[in-house]
Amino acid sequence: MPTKRPPSPPPATAVNPDDLLERQGQLIEELQTLVNHVPYGLMVLEPGGVVRHLNAEAARQLRLPRHLAQGRTLGSLLDFDTMVEQVFLTGEGYTDRERIIATPRFQLHVLDTAVPVKAADGRVLSVVNTFREISGVHRLADRLAGSQARHTFDTMVGQSPALRATIAAARKAAAGQANVLLCGESGTGKEVLAQAIHNASARRDGPFIAVNCAALPRDLIESELFGHAPGAFTGAQREGRPGKFEAASGGTIFLDEVSELPLDVQAKLLRVLQEREVVRLGSTRAVRVDARVVTASNRDLHAMVARKEFREDLYYRCHVIALTLPPLRERPADVALLATHFLARYGTALGKPVHDLPPAVLAALLQHPWPGNVRELENAMERLVNLSEGGTLDAGVLGLVPASPGAQAPADSAPGTEVRSLRAAEREAIVQALKAHRYNVTRAAQALGIAKPTLYAKLRLHGIALERPLA
Repeated sequence: MPTKRPPSPPPATAVNPDDLLERQGQLIEELQTLVNHVPYGLMVLEPGGVVRHLNAEAARQLRLPRHLAQGRTLGSLLDFDTMVEQVFLTGEGYTDRERIIATPRFQLHVLDTAVPVKAADGRVLSVVNTFREISGVHRLADRLAGSQARHTFDTMVGQSPALRATIAAARKAAAGQANVLLCGESGTGKEVLAQAIHNASARRDGPFIAVNCAALPRDLIESELFGHAPGAFTGAQREGRPGKFEAASGGTIFLDEVSELPLDVQAKLLRVLQEREVVRLGSTRAVRVDARVVTASNRDLHAMVARKEFREDLYYRCHVIALTLPPLRERPADVALLATHFLARYGTALGKPVHDLPPAVLAALLQHPWPGNVRELENAMERLVNLSEGGTLDAGVLGLVPASPGAQAPADSAPGTEVRSLRAAEREAIVQALKAHRYNVTRAAQALGIAKPTLYAKLRLHGIALERPLA
C-alpha cells in the first residue's frame, strides 16, 4: 500500500529587501520620536558611563550639546557625580531618588531613576536613566489632587463700598509679584481673597498651597514649611521631604494666621522671603524657590511688633501690600446677599426646595452681630437648610443671639451712643460661647464659626481661662 506523503508546506513568500529596510527605518523613527518627546530627560549609558543616547530634554536639563555628548563618558561632560555609574558596579537600580545638584553653571532639582539592562549571566549591559524636574512633579501632583484655588474675584459675594474697595485694590495687587498681607477678623474671607489673587495672577497655572500656621504642631513647623533632609530627626522620612515652600514653587503660598509662628521660625521665614531659597531641616544646602507669598492675620501685627511678639523686619517684608477685609457687621447690606447665596448652595446640595428668605429669618439675620463673620453666616445657613422641613425655613433653628444694647452701633446711630471696641466685643462673644457650651472648646469654636486652633489663640490673646465646671 503506497505511503501517503505529508502535505507540502506553502511556498515561502519572498521578502522584498526594500520593504524590510523601510519598515526598520519607520520603527527607528517612531522610537526616536517617542524618546525625544517624553516630558523628562532620558539617557542610555554603556559600561564605563559612555553615553549611547541622550534625548532633547536631557540635553536641555544638563546643558549639554547632543551632537558632542554621544560616545563620550559622563565624567568628561559633567562636573558632578550622577550616581548612575554605580549601577554598573552593584547591578541594582533605583527609582525616584531626589537629587539637588548645584554647580557653577546651573542648579538642578530632579527625581532620578536608573534601571539596569542585564545579560543572562547577570552582567549589566546598559543603564536607562530618566530624570524629571521637581517643579514639574509638583505641578502634576497639584493638578491631579485638584487645585485648592477655586475662588475668583467674580465669585466673591458682596456690594458694600468697603468690600468693593478691597477687591479693587486686590485686583491691582494680583497683577504684580509683591508680598501681600491680608488683615481682618476670623471668618471675613481672607483665604477666599488669597485664592482670587492667585487666580488673577500670572501664576494661576501654578500650585496654590494654603498653610494654617496656627494648626501646625510646634515641633514640626519648620519641617512642614521648609522640608527636611534624610534622617533629620526621629520619625523623619528616610528619603527626606520637600516643604510647603518647595511645593508652591511656580505658584502662590498662603500663610494664614502667620502671627502664630514662633519667633525662631519667623527668623527663618524672613530669610526665605529675602533670599528666595530654603534650607531643609538637617541640611546645609539651599534650594531655590519661586513662590509668591500671601500672608494673613486676624491679630494686629503692628501691635504685636510693639510688644516684641512679632519680628519688625518680617512685618515690613510681609506688609508690602496690605489689604483689609471689613467685618460683616460693618456691611449689613451684604448679609441678605450672602444668606441668599448660601441658601441656594445648600438647598441644591441637599435637594431641598428652599428659595427665598422669610421675613422672620431675614430679621433674625440682620439683628445678629456676627462675631464669626461670613463663616458663621455660612454655618448658620447650612444649619437652617438641614433642619428645614417641607421647604419651610424656621428662624428658631438658627440659634442666633441678637446684638446686645451695648454692641457697636451702626454708622448712622445718634451721637453719644455707647460704642465698644472690637476687642471687647470679641472677648465677650468668646466668653458667652464658652459658657453656653460648658467650656467645651470644640463646640464653642463651632458656634463662633472659627477653627479650634484660632479659638485657642484668641483665649491667649484675651487672657481667658478655661474654667471648666465641676459637674
